Amino acid sequence: MSIEIRACRDRDELQHYSKIVSYVFASNDGMDDQLDVTQPDWTTCGFIDGKMVATMGTFPFTVRLNGAKVAMGGVTAVGTLPQHRRKGILRQIMTTGLHTMKERNQPLAILWASMGAIYQRFGYGSATSTLSYSFDPRFVGFNQPGGYDGEVTLMTPEDAMPVMKPVYVQYATPRNMMIHRAMPLWQASVLRPRKKGEPVYVGVYNDAAGEPRGYVIYQTREEERAEPGPDQVLDVKDFVALDTAAHRALWDYIRRHDLVGKVVMRNALPEDDFTASLLLEPRMLNAHVSDGIWMRVVDAEAALAARPYGGRGMLRIAIEGDDICTWNNGTLVLETDGPSAQVTRKDVPADLTVTPNALATLIAGHRGATYLARTGTLRATDADILRLADTIFRPEHAPFTPDGF
Repeated sequence: MSIEIRACRDRDELQHYSKIVSYVFASNDGMDDQLDVTQPDWTTCGFIDGKMVATMGTFPFTVRLNGAKVAMGGVTAVGTLPQHRRKGILRQIMTTGLHTMKERNQPLAILWASMGAIYQRFGYGSATSTLSYSFDPRFVGFNQPGGYDGEVTLMTPEDAMPVMKPVYVQYATPRNMMIHRAMPLWQASVLRPRKKGEPVYVGVYNDAAGEPRGYVIYQTREEERAEPGPDQVLDVKDFVALDTAAHRALWDYIRRHDLVGKVVMRNALPEDDFTASLLLEPRMLNAHVSDGIWMRVVDAEAALAARPYGGRGMLRIAIEGDDICTWNNGTLVLETDGPSAQVTRKDVPADLTVTPNALATLIAGHRGATYLARTGTLRATDADILRLADTIFRPEHAPFTPDGF
């Protein structure tokens, strides 16, 4: 048996790539949208005796990391045909893919995990949470009246795009783990209909001066209900508000759909969303939090130097147990004034010792050093070091990635 790990060579091999991914993920609609934007050299595939049996794609993303833009590999379409699983092919593909990312100066890799157990063994750590709401709009009234002077206008995605794009850029720029959206990502994620051909709607909020300050992207559908009442479902796909007035106005707009009996917001808002604090009955949101994006540190020295920090300080961070990106192992000295940082490799005693998984979580700002110490994936010399690390790695905003890929 001859195993070869390499990228697709041409569009014909991408068709085979598509068929494998469609099978693995039971995608009855096929992979046409993804194939339209995937380049052959963005793939890493496994071949047995010349036949493709396993796949992985890597989109060249730019992502905000605590407000700074950082190159990241967006890992997707990871799949192996069932008869070729448990042979170590995925590990070879992942290893080759991560090495390629380092060569391309992508210090971090991110993905949506079909199963967290698959990717934790490759050094991925939890980097964001998904916050979802499911509620009857009749029972989520505000605890205070008023709060905005503008209005929301219903628009098509095509008409709204010139407005939405700059609002999204302004919203995402200071945030954490939000992807720079090229048009293909808009179309493949938040503007993609639930089923081909279904309409997608946009509500755009303009303040009293006529300035766009937020938008909501959504779809509506009918759903049979056992109990009497409105039988429509409103699925929110993207919710962006630049201030509290825009947030309240868009929320009010959603609630004005009188024939909607259920609103579903899946990963449309970050974990630190404040909507619950605006409502009379916040428990009616039926909030649910689960794992979101998983991240892998490809080049620890470059990744640590790339992000701004929450305070001044110096930490000596030892990374151990990285059996794929072995160049990460050892001690890195992080010195930061907050906005910028310098990272050097030195043979010195460590203040913190982390696994690759914990380092990813720490860099993302998803969980602090004290939390990770309780899990046993981070060790510190003393409590003062933990407090310093908590301050240094504290993000301005909870990490949040609304886009699927």
